[in-house]
Amino acid sequence: MNAPLSAGSANPGGGPVRWLRDHVVSLGFYLYALLAAPSLARALKAGLADPAPLWLPGGLLLAILMLEVPALRWKCRFLRRRNAEDGFQPEGEMFALFCAVTIGHMIVTLLAGMLALDCWGLVGNGSENLSAWGAVLFTALIFKEFAALFACAGQSVSPEPPGHPKETFADILLLAYGCVAYTAWWEVIVDMGEIAQSPLVERLAFLPVLALLFLFFYLPMRLPFLLEEHYRRPARGRRARILIELAGGLILGVYPAFF
Repeated sequence: MNAPLSAGSANPGGGPVRWLRDHVVSLGFYLYALLAAPSLARALKAGLADPAPLWLPGGLLLAILMLEVPALRWKCRFLRRRNAEDGFQPEGEMFALFCAVTIGHMIVTLLAGMLALDCWGLVGNGSENLSAWGAVLFTALIFKEFAALFACAGQSVSPEPPGHPKETFADILLLAYGCVAYTAWWEVIVDMGEIAQSPLVERLAFLPVLALLFLFFYLPMRLPFLLEEHYRRPARGRRARILIELAGGLILGVYPAFF
């Protein structure tokens, strides 16, 4: 369901409906980043300034982080079944890229977890619970990251056929993780609101650092793209598609500084 936005469909033809179906997850992420993330990040920042805990947002953040594990397992199993039915073996070397993504993924997950604790008033100004709750949460999220790695491993395939509602649900959960991670970029990793208020000269000077920092966190947000790029045809043109994806990521990473 989530072929790369910059790549053509593996099966030519089908018209705009087929193209939209193949790219719906990527389009969903870009639309969220451009249209919804700015207002949600500002609303969350305003809510965190209030001493009252934000129980629902904090719980939703942690739920999305944890549900990514079964979503990854389901998605990989569906992709392997497509390959088995087509007689296609994944081509191209993406090991180095996935190693970088794994490191960035763990950091993004921990930062999003800190954001959830902040919503509950367990960290931040005036809180005395950082060490205890932080240790518990970090331990749980690190175990979650190892569980996610194991979820992607193996050669098992889905018993359900490709296109099953379970695959759609997995796509939605992976998209939700990417959206949460992008919101954390605004709120936890960098204070984009403060940067946007800086003089233009300072913003331009900081731009290269901001862009490179964001790319490190961007690819974990685009796991559906990377998984389908690895598992699905066509392998030809992969480098160009990844470069185009990274270029789109650069725009998403720096545009908030001018928004």
